[in-house]
Amino acid sequence: MTRPARVIEIRDERTGLDAFVVIDHELLSIAAGGTRMLPDVSIDEVARLARAMTWKFAACRVPYAGAKAGVRFADGDRDAVMAAYLRALEPMQEFFLTGPDMGTFPSDFAPADAGSDIPLWAKEHEGLGMDDLATGHGVKAAAQAALRHLGRELSGASVAIEGFGKVGAGTARAAAGAGARVVAISTVHGLLADPEGLDVESLIKLRGRHGDRLVEHGAVALRPREDLFKLDCDVLVPGARPDSITQKVAESLRCAVVAPGANAPYAPGAVETLHRREIIAVPDFVANSGGVHLYESVPQDDEPARALETIESLVAEAVSRLLELASAESIPPMAAAFSDAREYLRTTASASPEALDELFPAGD
Repeated sequence: MTRPARVIEIRDERTGLDAFVVIDHELLSIAAGGTRMLPDVSIDEVARLARAMTWKFAACRVPYAGAKAGVRFADGDRDAVMAAYLRALEPMQEFFLTGPDMGTFPSDFAPADAGSDIPLWAKEHEGLGMDDLATGHGVKAAAQAALRHLGRELSGASVAIEGFGKVGAGTARAAAGAGARVVAISTVHGLLADPEGLDVESLIKLRGRHGDRLVEHGAVALRPREDLFKLDCDVLVPGARPDSITQKVAESLRCAVVAPGANAPYAPGAVETLHRREIIAVPDFVANSGGVHLYESVPQDDEPARALETIESLVAEAVSRLLELASAESIPPMAAAFSDAREYLRTTASASPEALDELFPAGD
């Protein structure tokens, strides 16, 4: 991929802050994307995620440039590091908007003086954060739309989820609420799988006590996490870091639909392989766009349940439209999504063909 338009390094020796902001392009005046806080987060990884945000905003018809930020943090005073980071962002508020991502939380970014007037995106609903639920309900809606394209329903379908953090838990709850069987979840510490279905609410409680080690405390035997991609299921939800669906993995998956919760889960060659095998590979930047809709498409004073219904409807409509286009033109859904997003940027930002060629893969 081409280099991003801007990389802004941020450091503060007193607190140990080591961070950066990546802005994918400057065709639009405002860029936005979450802040990822991990010990090994890299500019290359975040640049890929910023590019995915460009595609996601265009797919959602939101006039922002894609961006992401990274904070390298292993140990120390987290509160002091986050406070220094937010202070450093203050001069950038006119052109860069951010919020929670892997390793950060809504409370890190919610206004300190909000009181009882907490914005919808920072609220909790039935024990989970709205940012988790918005993305999870969007992934569920994407999976449901893809199954319906095949003449099937999510109710009664089997769902396997890679990762059980912010997005994985929200997806699991939404899928189970729709009548699906969540047959597997994995974390870096292993896999829990049961073809009869796992108890999602029990897993969410275990996550609250043990974090990623929840899999060591499940009701079924712990298995290697790599086994997730060998399971028979109707829907696979890649929900961890980039490139988990390699071309080799794509050759052996035993599912009907891939509905990503993570950004950039498809490694080179994976989408084409899945298309050849007639497995629907929903574009990640469409399936996991619920968070964008939470911030941009629903009123911040809306009731959480109603907002989630709206988000599901928006994502399902987008997925259905792309799958119909992909079927009509005999192209992968990803290619249809790129064509759609490219046209939006062409008209909204008056982008030249050369600028668009830099942002979208060849042959989209």
